[in-house]
Amino acid sequence: MVSIKSSKINLLEGNLYKTIIKLGSPIALGAAIQMFYNLADTFWLGKLGRSAISAPIISFHIIFLIIALGMGFSIAGTSLVSQFTGAGEKEKVDRVTGNILLYLGIGSLFFVFLIYPFSSEILKLLRTPSDAFPKTFTYFRITVIGIPLSFPFFVFQAVFNGYGDTKTPLKIEMTSAILNLILDPIFIFGYFGFPELGVKGAAIATTGTRALASFIALYILFKGKKGIKITLKDLKPDRSLLPMILKTGAPASLGMSGASFGFLVLMGLVNTFGTSVISAFGIMSKIVHLYMMPAMGIGSAVTAIVGQSLGANMPARAKEAVKKGIRLMIIVISPFILFSTFFGHELTGFFIPGDLLVQSIGATMFLIISPSVFFFGLSSIINGAFQGSGYTVPIMVTNLARIWLFRIPFVYILAVVIMNGPSNPDATTGIWWGMFFSNMLSFLMIYFWYLQGKWSKARIKEIKR
Repeated sequence: MVSIKSSKINLLEGNLYKTIIKLGSPIALGAAIQMFYNLADTFWLGKLGRSAISAPIISFHIIFLIIALGMGFSIAGTSLVSQFTGAGEKEKVDRVTGNILLYLGIGSLFFVFLIYPFSSEILKLLRTPSDAFPKTFTYFRITVIGIPLSFPFFVFQAVFNGYGDTKTPLKIEMTSAILNLILDPIFIFGYFGFPELGVKGAAIATTGTRALASFIALYILFKGKKGIKITLKDLKPDRSLLPMILKTGAPASLGMSGASFGFLVLMGLVNTFGTSVISAFGIMSKIVHLYMMPAMGIGSAVTAIVGQSLGANMPARAKEAVKKGIRLMIIVISPFILFSTFFGHELTGFFIPGDLLVQSIGATMFLIISPSVFFFGLSSIINGAFQGSGYTVPIMVTNLARIWLFRIPFVYILAVVIMNGPSNPDATTGIWWGMFFSNMLSFLMIYFWYLQGKWSKARIKEIKR
């Protein structure tokens, strides 16, 4: 059998700037691929009309709540694998990987049995339009069934990031994304002799390609070709690891899912201001998410370096990684922030040409919100420090505070109470300032927590051997 060379990067030695870039670039690129992955169904189904395109949009928000719960526990995998790797405890790396695979596998099956029988009721609760309901129902049920098929890859990605190999998950993600782009139109429109399946075809293509990514990931894990090798023994629950997995994963999971639900509430509030505001808000969300991807990659790289450094008892390198990560983040996203701040009118016009109202709203929106992305970027790097150490309570608290304590109340008070809501054309500025203050205040919270220094010790020392 041909040997496959490991893509693992040595995170404990060498120039930190170079290490962060080498480790973080594949993560950022993977996030971009994931975004296009999610847009593929929307693009092709858009050819079938509004009722078809609503299916992935409505389903995504519900599915993301479930994925957020699982991804929170994946953070425990990144943290513990990075620390055990730094400590040179290979057996524990494999055991953590196997245990998290087991727990998330059981959890994902639980959600399928919990949600699938009530698919219709859930969609009705979300006030799914009657003309879009049948197609959304079909799409949603198939994607719910596919949830357990997706989680093995999420676990694989998390533990390999912590291990120091971000290229292997990227290669798998690229393969599945390209295949999804090919299969989507074939299954939807019935090309090359395949039946025309419409919305059902898009759901099958997405679920199938995600399952393929998970199959490849499991194959690599059980074969041990990339450094981490699990056996059936590693899937057996380890009582010494479970408390730390829960202690690290539960807060991150609650924070992510709670914030995700909060964004649904915020979207409902934005919806009351009409389609022009919704359009501008949607454009802003996509653009900000796009240029935040480098910051997310840097933050994930910092997570792995901090975890391995703390595991190797090198707290000074962990702290230096955070500082250099912040500097890199500022350098990378500053041009994008400056451009969007002063050219919001043109950015909005690029997506919706000819609509002067949306462009006017977009100009004000980007002028206010774009500078606050600095705070969001800084938070993502500091979050990396907490994730790497396994101390995720501050992340949970600030994630929930950002949306529930700051953003929703500020937006409501400024835009609705003070500026009289949708009846006042200028009230939308209250939305944008509410978002600005929520990003700023949540950053100050997490930064204060960071300065306390409690994050700078390895949590694996708390595990009973």
